[in-house]
Amino acid sequence: MKSKHPLILLLLLCTTTVYAQLGIKAGINLANEIKSFAQQDIQDGFSSKNLTGYQIGLIYQAMPKKSGLGVEISALLSQKGSTFSDSVSTTNFLREGYTELNYLEVPFNLRYRLTLGFIGIYGFGGIYGGYALNGKTVDETANTTENEPFASFMDRVDYGLNFGAGLELFNKIQLGATWSQGIKNTASSTIILPLPTTNTNRVFSVNLVYLF
Repeated sequence: MKSKHPLILLLLLCTTTVYAQLGIKAGINLANEIKSFAQQDIQDGFSSKNLTGYQIGLIYQAMPKKSGLGVEISALLSQKGSTFSDSVSTTNFLREGYTELNYLEVPFNLRYRLTLGFIGIYGFGGIYGGYALNGKTVDETANTTENEPFASFMDRVDYGLNFGAGLELFNKIQLGATWSQGIKNTASSTIILPLPTTNTNRVFSVNLVYLF
């Protein structure tokens, strides 16, 4: 029985010195797929712009009570993709539309908060990992929709870096912005030219967090 006392004391110490909160996170994504082509004429004929999507899920934040440095981990549904314009000069053909990719994403960040009365200022940085659940490409020129065949189109796994900052009110409400840059090439290795040879996700999001 005596051997259990140090474990109990350690548990009590952790629960009394760490301030932890669980909350709901929701926001708007401005996402783009950064594409690189192996042929210059295809590169010149293709352009992509931001796609407006959603982000929603749970967030858990833990911080020692006597320090502004802490950690946070989230489980989010995050929509990525892009709008695109694709033209081939030899045929004078223009194709326009957008791609939506729905990811289950888990960011892990170190964060620092500076408290000024009931207002807090925070910044964070870290990494994320994601898995594409489903997706679709809408060709607005041909008025068609195609569900993404991930096995031949792209890799479902994505990962990259996070950076962000924001304001906190009453230790409950956080309004922030996040910049995420993928470092994984999500283009399938089975893709044959003239399709994209590399593809990474870039997302700017504005989000609202409510902590319980």
